[in-house]
Amino acid sequence: MIALLQFLGLAECDCLSCGSTFRGREQGFICESCLQNLRPYHPLDYSTSLDYVSSYRVYGLYEGALREVIHSIKFNGVKSLAFRLGQIIKGHLWEYIEEVHPDIVTFPSLNLRRFWGRGFNHVECMLQGAELPYLKVFKRVDLKPPLARLRGKDREIAVSGHKLKEGFVDFLEGKRVLVVDDLLTTGSTIKRLAYLLLSVGAEEVHAYFVAKA
Repeated sequence: MIALLQFLGLAECDCLSCGSTFRGREQGFICESCLQNLRPYHPLDYSTSLDYVSSYRVYGLYEGALREVIHSIKFNGVKSLAFRLGQIIKGHLWEYIEEVHPDIVTFPSLNLRRFWGRGFNHVECMLQGAELPYLKVFKRVDLKPPLARLRGKDREIAVSGHKLKEGFVDFLEGKRVLVVDDLLTTGSTIKRLAYLLLSVGAEEVHAYFVAKA
């Protein structure tokens, strides 16, 4: 709808990253110039290990245009922008895949509150934009608020709502699994997911994050 209004000259948008006025394609939040300027951040510090995770990679830092893109996707529900971000990270993500050779690619599930509010899983849309096949091996059994609002033990309790789907328990044995997520902050979510995978016999767990806080 925003694209049609802009095409008719009835709507203009201010880019949340650079502030310039533009007429966007589908989303109306981030201008194409800022999107095209997104690049993998180098050098990134990987000295901090994540429990149960064999290796991980990050596309960029959670700042500037990348922060505004992720924020718009998650809190404004801009599905087309999630797909576009997948296209942007595609090359970097596939390079990592060639390095770790996973048998399965998956991603965290949203709880029902977040899914109903947003209407889609943003990481799934990113994987579709990156043209990467995936399996949905996780489920959520809680209605906790976003982790960004939680601290300490509340965050640890919240991530315990991540579970494996029963149908994948035997299937995961001996598999190398890559978990893709949007944001690395404390690492509590990926540690929980990796623990679940290893507990049913997965050989290795690797992780890819779009941004690091």
